[in-house]
Amino acid sequence: MQPGFEAQPGFGAQPGFAAPPPPGGSRKPALVAALIAIVLAAAAGAIVFWPAKDDSAKATADPAATRPPTAFELAQQRLVLQAQALAKGDEKGWLTPVDPARKTLVTRYRTMFRNLRGLELSHAEFHSDKLPETTADQVVVQATLGYCLSGVTCPAWNGNYGTGAAKATYKLTFQLLKGLWTITALDDTTGVKNNYLQPAPWDNVALTMVKGKRVIVAGPTSQAKRIKQVLPLAEKAAKVVDKYAGYVGNPQKRYRIYVADEKGWKNWYGGVDQSWIIGYEMPLNATGGDIILRAKTSGNQRQLAVTVQHELTHVVTLGGADWASGDDQWLVEGIAEYVGALPRKPQDTGNHDVLSDSFKRRGVPKTMAVPPLADNADDLTVNTLYAMGHYASACMAETFGERKLFQFTNQVLRLGKKKDEASRSVYGKPFATVDKTCLTWIRERV
Repeated sequence: MQPGFEAQPGFGAQPGFAAPPPPGGSRKPALVAALIAIVLAAAAGAIVFWPAKDDSAKATADPAATRPPTAFELAQQRLVLQAQALAKGDEKGWLTPVDPARKTLVTRYRTMFRNLRGLELSHAEFHSDKLPETTADQVVVQATLGYCLSGVTCPAWNGNYGTGAAKATYKLTFQLLKGLWTITALDDTTGVKNNYLQPAPWDNVALTMVKGKRVIVAGPTSQAKRIKQVLPLAEKAAKVVDKYAGYVGNPQKRYRIYVADEKGWKNWYGGVDQSWIIGYEMPLNATGGDIILRAKTSGNQRQLAVTVQHELTHVVTLGGADWASGDDQWLVEGIAEYVGALPRKPQDTGNHDVLSDSFKRRGVPKTMAVPPLADNADDLTVNTLYAMGHYASACMAETFGERKLFQFTNQVLRLGKKKDEASRSVYGKPFATVDKTCLTWIRERV
């Protein structure tokens, strides 16, 4: 999954960019994108199933059950209990495996706990692998925390960063202190290199949060005023987007929006380099999505409202889907533009001026399904894709009805069908026919 980018005011369209998920969990430059299995204690050595009472039956002892657990297994046990404490809201239990003498480390863990609990964490589990640095004096592991928020249904564990629940990976060092293997160091640089969902906004900065009925808005304390401004806009947008979430069969229990200061903007989820972007949506694999807004350039109240509504649309049209084709970027962004601008029609937005300029300078595109953007696309090309997508979505809604528009969207973006197959199934016409009709519709309104 990929986030949608939103452009600053003054660029005409308000693009939101989404591209295919990074294969194998890798992150591609400039692309913006649990767990129900309980860890049964491999750490404890074995699970014993007692036989039914039968004098003729004799239980055979499991040799693995009689040997003492290794240091690595004991460290694993502590992580299992730590994740359970996090899920239960037991801060003391979460901090128990951490060396209390290492104040910075304790603060890091306490921040993680309070942020995740505030974000309504509903499931957590650790999975770990022993690393070569392990010696007689220390156990070094790669520990991956899988987590789900706001009561979403958590998929079974999958170690791939791009599959299942969201994950954060840490290199942890355990040392034997007072007879217990205790965490004395945490290094997240390895995880950051490999995991496009790391560093997460909740990971290493204390967040201020405000909650409405449908949305949590969070950010560093410096953004407390902006956070309060975003909440009412987000609550209003959520009511609009909830309707369309139902149309695509992807209702959301809760939306999350993070307001980033400049440090967070450059760091969270790998950061964003393009100066024109003011917001994006980052899918959390199969469990929803986060929206990141750049506080410095998030525009006036009207622009901010459009941005939020656009990005919330990405959450419902892409979240939890296996969308893997970049060919449909026109629809990914077009449908978000369509909902984001409501109740205004495309000809009443800046997208009208974009297409007017684009048609004069470059002519009318031969299809409303304009090609996906190259990494070096210029501003007019970027804005034309969003504007054409907006008009195309509006045309299909007016011609066939909103429900069918979103059925088409669902089949293409969430079920992975080709646009012609989806068009025949939903509209009863080949996509080429719909395309021709909408190109005429667009020309008449630009």
